[in-house]
Amino acid sequence: MEGTINRILSRILVFSTATTLMLTAAGVFSTALNNYEVGKIYVNLFVYLMIGISGLIFSLVLQIFEMEKIKSAMHIVFIVFYLAIAVGISALIGQGYSPYILIPSLLIQYLICVGINDMFIFHDKFVSECEKYEGKELETYLFHNNLSAIDLTEKTKTQQAVLFGLSVAMFIILVFGKLADGFFSPIIDVLIVLFFLSVLLCYFILGLFRNDVFYAFLGFKNYVINKKRLLCACLLIFMISGGLAVLISSDNPLIKINYVEEYKERVEENRQPVIPSSTFTPLPEFDFEEAFGKDSKPNWIIELIFQLIKYSVIFFLGGSVIYFLIRPFFTRHWKIFWAEGRLGKFLLELWNDIKNFFRYIFSRDKNSGEAYSTVQGRKFHESMMEFLKKAKRSKEKEAEIDRLTKHFTRLIDWGEKNKIRYSKNLAPAEYTALIEKEVDAELQNAAHKAGELFEKALYDKEVLTADEESTFIESIEKIISQAAI
Repeated sequence: MEGTINRILSRILVFSTATTLMLTAAGVFSTALNNYEVGKIYVNLFVYLMIGISGLIFSLVLQIFEMEKIKSAMHIVFIVFYLAIAVGISALIGQGYSPYILIPSLLIQYLICVGINDMFIFHDKFVSECEKYEGKELETYLFHNNLSAIDLTEKTKTQQAVLFGLSVAMFIILVFGKLADGFFSPIIDVLIVLFFLSVLLCYFILGLFRNDVFYAFLGFKNYVINKKRLLCACLLIFMISGGLAVLISSDNPLIKINYVEEYKERVEENRQPVIPSSTFTPLPEFDFEEAFGKDSKPNWIIELIFQLIKYSVIFFLGGSVIYFLIRPFFTRHWKIFWAEGRLGKFLLELWNDIKNFFRYIFSRDKNSGEAYSTVQGRKFHESMMEFLKKAKRSKEKEAEIDRLTKHFTRLIDWGEKNKIRYSKNLAPAEYTALIEKEVDAELQNAAHKAGELFEKALYDKEVLTADEESTFIESIEKIISQAAI
């Protein structure tokens, strides 16, 4: 469930940050760009719809690119074809002036989406690399393999600069709108609030990402027990800050934008015309006929060579651009993507993720008032360590039981949180049998398999195969991530 929430929240932030900025810019600059007297309408309802729909498409396309591990060059191919389609739609429905605004706006919007989406890509890469480790193993792994952690840390610093730059850009847009009109429409006000809320949430997530790296190097994962409560606290801070800003603001603010206009008027009044101190002396005329002769012409062979070179370069560059744009559509990856129906599967998974996201956001946490208990999990881990000491197993077997115990402890912690109590007299398979009674049919097999494999590893002198250990871990992960009681 946590992965679903992170994916949907990241898509929402990528969409809202870029789209609200571009819609606000289009609304503010429309008064200066549109000339209703001569019928030149550059910004209208069609432009607003295209920017909004494009923001949604961009966020989905970037997620597909991430899942399919598409190369960076495909960003250029996609945006070129997308702009061509946008211009074609404008021409078909008679929006002759809209492309002058849509082309730069959609290009900037896509670049913003790519820039913000990068921080989620680097974090997903870091999490996927550390997913199989915990505790001392995680600490040791990151000590020897820390490139993803370094990349994520550097990306968070870059994202801070990007978000600050976007905030400055929004401030400049608002100053222009204040000087031009003196007020904003209610829709623009809502867009401004949504933009700064999106930026705040991006900063909030950047903070979580930095903490993920910090605590991972100490061997800790999932250090935040209730991220939903933390998110609500962040939104509460935003609402309190916005409410105070509304109360403090008035018609007589401390910083008056009108000062800029008054300063401009004073500068215009004091400006004096500049008179040039010297006159321009033209250069003497050059007689080409006298220098080269009246009938002189370049050699036709040289002229032909230059023409061949010019058209060869044009043909080569044009062919290279066309090849670059159409080549991805003939690759094996492209054919497999459509042959296996990955787009339909992606849209179906996206719809399920959206339903789970809103179910999670608007549902009441049954255990919100309880502490997250790991007491029974610790007891189970201690009992397993005592068993290993008495059984006198090999070092390889001890390492295996230690790995599996850490995963089974997570299952016990999950069960304690969901009222499935563990007691010391229960064998692992007996405890998973209790879980089978509480979960749906799809997860009952996973619970049974987890208990069966753990007892096999516990009592068999031979270690589990790589496939069996992988199945054990996947079964536990499936129960923890998908089960809802």
